[in-house]
Amino acid sequence: MHRFALSTRLTVCFIAIMALCFAVVGALLFRAVADRFYVQDEVNLVLSTRHLRRLVSELATPRDLVDHRDRLTALILGDAAVSMRIVDNQGRVLVEHPAVGGQPAMATHVVPGDQRVLRSDVTSWDDGAGNPVRGVSALARLQDKTPVTISVARTMTDRAVVLARYRHDITLILLSGGVLAVVLSYLLVRRAMRPLRTMADNARAITAQRLGSRMSMRDTPAELHDLALSLNAMLERLEHGFGRVWQFTVDLAHDLRTPIGNLRGANEVALARPRTAAEYQALLGSNIEECDRVSRTIESVLFLARAESPQFALQRTTFDAVQELTRIADYFEGLSSEAGVSIRVDGHASLHADRELFRRAVGNLLSNALRYTDAGKSIDMTAAAVDDGVTVSVANEGPGIDAAHLDQLFDRFYRVDRSRSDSASSTGLGLSIVKSIMELHGGQVTVSSQLQGITCFTLWFPRSTGPEHESAARP
Repeated sequence: MHRFALSTRLTVCFIAIMALCFAVVGALLFRAVADRFYVQDEVNLVLSTRHLRRLVSELATPRDLVDHRDRLTALILGDAAVSMRIVDNQGRVLVEHPAVGGQPAMATHVVPGDQRVLRSDVTSWDDGAGNPVRGVSALARLQDKTPVTISVARTMTDRAVVLARYRHDITLILLSGGVLAVVLSYLLVRRAMRPLRTMADNARAITAQRLGSRMSMRDTPAELHDLALSLNAMLERLEHGFGRVWQFTVDLAHDLRTPIGNLRGANEVALARPRTAAEYQALLGSNIEECDRVSRTIESVLFLARAESPQFALQRTTFDAVQELTRIADYFEGLSSEAGVSIRVDGHASLHADRELFRRAVGNLLSNALRYTDAGKSIDMTAAAVDDGVTVSVANEGPGIDAAHLDQLFDRFYRVDRSRSDSASSTGLGLSIVKSIMELHGGQVTVSSQLQGITCFTLWFPRSTGPEHESAARP
């Protein structure tokens, strides 16, 4: 379906409104002029009728009416369109002054002699030749009590001609003004829409290689200012998102290249010369470790991808956070004993969250803490209820993390010191997964650290206001 341009729509709407206004104004002006004509003519007819009635009442007999004919007709002289007639009760014409072009019929409604002639008594009719006529008739009595009927009428043909010309002039002016308004409106709307066209041109120039471009805020109208700001904010988010995707791809390729390179190098060395069965077994064991590392990386990447999907749903239940921390500590007991590190659990809190994701988040923090805790030290896991929810903290004493790295600590594949990181056992995604899990719960993860001191990761779960159990199949 064809869609008209916004400038065309605005022009059409503006012209439609203006045409309606012009039509209403023109009609009101025409009506006002016509009313002015008709009101003045009706007043003249009423005044003439009143004067004739007064003069007739001063005369004694019908004969006096004929003798004073000139005096009576003098009241309507000066307007050739006015007619006057006085007849007796037998219908005989006593005095008559016909209008130019013929004698029109007189009004059928007669005002009684005891009533005052008013404008409302003026009636309209057609003289039979298509000419409009307005007039009034009233009874009067001579001094000898003889009743006579006075009729005064005016042919409105000249008024109709003037009004027709006036209507023609108004129509011509309105049409001319309408054409001029169409042209000017279109030009003005086109000019007013120029900032939108500029924004469209700027948007067309933005590509994946030019995400740094922004909408110009110079000369932007106030109505488009918020739109330009929103578009610039969207472009900034897109640029940041593209940058993260690019960096994520590069880091993922780097982390997968290392184990794959190790696999290929070890196999090439093994094939360089004959090996004993024990050497081949050692090679296979090393290859399995590298495959496990690739699998962990792929699994973590898939989890993060699913966690960012809007279809991801939590399976919330209410459980004792301390009991769950104790189970996690028991699971890591073998690793902690091997590292010479003790795990202590303390606190009291009831938590409404996804139990499996909770275990994964705390497990990642605990695994990370075990790698950086010296032998003979301890790791403290604490759960506590606070005003706005529940906090779960994992704290350990170790080398600490420099403050410059804290803001980037939860970025994917980010490592504080790549040369000292245990890349064989770490994918660089553990803390990113923790952050994603907390965002899914509407909470957050924070970290505080002192060099050669205590490093503490804190998970904050907001107080749940939903149902006791929320379950849905994960994608």
